[in-house]
Amino acid sequence: MEDLGTTIRQIRLNKGFSQKEIYTGIMSHSFAVRFEQGGHDISATKLFAILDNLAISVDEFRFIQQQYQLSPLEQALAKTEADYQQQNFPALTEWVRTHRDSDHPFERLVASYNSIKLLAFDHRHVPITPAVRPAYDKLLATSNWTLQELRLMSLLVPLVATNQGIAAIPALTTKVIKNSRHYLTPFGDPFDIQAKLLDYYGTVFQCALNWQDYDQARQQKAHLMAIKVANLSWDGRLVQQFWLAIWELYFGEVTTGQANLDKIMAIENLFPIVPDTNLRTILTVRQSEAQQYRANH
Repeated sequence: MEDLGTTIRQIRLNKGFSQKEIYTGIMSHSFAVRFEQGGHDISATKLFAILDNLAISVDEFRFIQQQYQLSPLEQALAKTEADYQQQNFPALTEWVRTHRDSDHPFERLVASYNSIKLLAFDHRHVPITPAVRPAYDKLLATSNWTLQELRLMSLLVPLVATNQGIAAIPALTTKVIKNSRHYLTPFGDPFDIQAKLLDYYGTVFQCALNWQDYDQARQQKAHLMAIKVANLSWDGRLVQQFWLAIWELYFGEVTTGQANLDKIMAIENLFPIVPDTNLRTILTVRQSEAQQYRANH
């Protein structure tokens, strides 16, 4: 990995900036020369100011400094998420098995998170096992979540419901909303938090249905509707409409819900090579169980 200054120099030259344009008000010319030669370290405050002048984010800078490669943590997250989304559970199980006792803390934590995912996928009640205990304790004990914790908030839902009771979910939702607001700015949603909130509310909705807490399931529509469509990506809008359509199958107008689901699946079928298997699985289960719910209520 190159020194910070060496990478900064290459980016500066690629963008056609002079040292004066980038470093004025941050450091002296002589210091800047030595910094770009790898001779000086600088504070985070100065680094952020330099990156602002270069119009480049911290994440992109790190990516470039690593020779245009993801960090080891990001690689682990990307690999395991791809396996999960494709329901390649043998590969995901093998990754967890080979990394759960890793010398690297981040690999042990990712393995722990994915142990939860594997359990939660086809278990309505998820007990706390030694494999998932580290992730569970860490997420609950942390009062102020960073983006990484927010990206994993949906995993907590079945665990909390199983081990504290479904009545504990509203308190978890309050914590989720509080921490999410830190990352929603007047300029928009730069970290795609609202998409994660949709996943969270969808998970709560499913969990409430699984536990037959239909009052709590009904309440999720208000949370889903509170997310403004204008702030969502195309994928986010489809996810929002998917959950609202499932809600209609249970509690609203069945014909409206089914018609909207048919439209969503028609879009999904435009891409048959890489289908969203999770979406299809949820749809199949919920259509059947919604019919049973309607028959009994």
